[in-house]
Amino acid sequence: MFQILHLIRPVLRNSLKKKFNFANDLFNSNIFLRNYAIGKFYKTTNIVENNGSYGVLLDNSKLKTPLGKEMIINSKALALAVAEEWNLQEKSIQTDSMHLTKLCYLSVDNPNEHCEKDIAQQILSYLETDTVFFISDNDKDLEKLLNEKWLPIINNFNKYFETNLKPSKGIYINCLDAYTKKMVEKYLLSLGFPALHGVLQAVETLKSLILTICCLHQDITVNDAVLLSKLEEEYQCTKWGRVDWIKDYSDTDSVIRLSAAMLFIYYTLNPKHKPMAKKDIYPQIQQSLKQ
Repeated sequence: MFQILHLIRPVLRNSLKKKFNFANDLFNSNIFLRNYAIGKFYKTTNIVENNGSYGVLLDNSKLKTPLGKEMIINSKALALAVAEEWNLQEKSIQTDSMHLTKLCYLSVDNPNEHCEKDIAQQILSYLETDTVFFISDNDKDLEKLLNEKWLPIINNFNKYFETNLKPSKGIYINCLDAYTKKMVEKYLLSLGFPALHGVLQAVETLKSLILTICCLHQDITVNDAVLLSKLEEEYQCTKWGRVDWIKDYSDTDSVIRLSAAMLFIYYTLNPKHKPMAKKDIYPQIQQSLKQ
C-alpha cells in the first residue's frame, strides 16, 4: 500500500500543482497523507444575544463558520443546542457527531451558493426514487408487510398535498406528474432557506421524502421513520440473520442524523420556542413515571 502511495504521490503532486498553482513547500510536506485531530482549545461554552439573534461563545470568543463568517442563529433553543454540542467535546473535537453545528454552518456559509429553489430541487429528486414507492412482489410475505406499513404513509402524504401517488411495480412512478412536483416544491419553498438544509439531511438519511414529510407532521416518530425506511432490510435480516453490531451502529447513526435534522427544522421554523430549564423538566418526568 505504501509503495503504491509512494509511486503515485509525485504524479498527484505535479498534476495538482499545474492545475491549482500551489506552492512547492505544500507538496513537499506529508500534509495530504496525515489525519489531523483538532484538540479542544476552550473550557466553557455559552450563547450571546444580539438584536433577536444568537451566537455561540467558546470561552469569550464567538464561534465562526468554516468560511470565517460569524455564526448567527435565529433561535435561542437551537443556539443552546449547538453550544451543548461543543460542550460535550472532550480532549479533541469530533465534528462528525456535531450535526446541528454542521447544519448551521451550511445555512450561514452556503458554500455551494445554492438558492432555495436549488435545494428544493435536490429534495424533489428523491421523490422519483422514494423508498416507499417500490414494493417487491417476489416474496408474498414481504409484499404484504410493505403494503401494510407503507401504504398508510403514502396515503397521508397524498392527503397533505391532494395528490394521487401510488406504489410502483417497476422502476418508474407513473403518477408523478408536474402538478405533484409543483405542489411539493411550493410546500418546500414555504419552509425557508435554513430549514431546507434540515429537510435535505432528513431525506438523504431516509432515502424518502414521503417518510420525511410524515415525520415532520408527527404522523410517525424518528425511530419509526428509520425502521420504515429499512423495512425490507429488517425483513431480510430476520429471515437470513444479521451482524448485530454493524446493523445497530447503522440504525443508531440514522436515528441521530434524523433527530438532528428534525430539531433543526423545528427550531428554525419556531424561533420563539423557549427551552425549559432542567428544574422545569424534572416535574414532568416524575409525573410521567407515575402514570
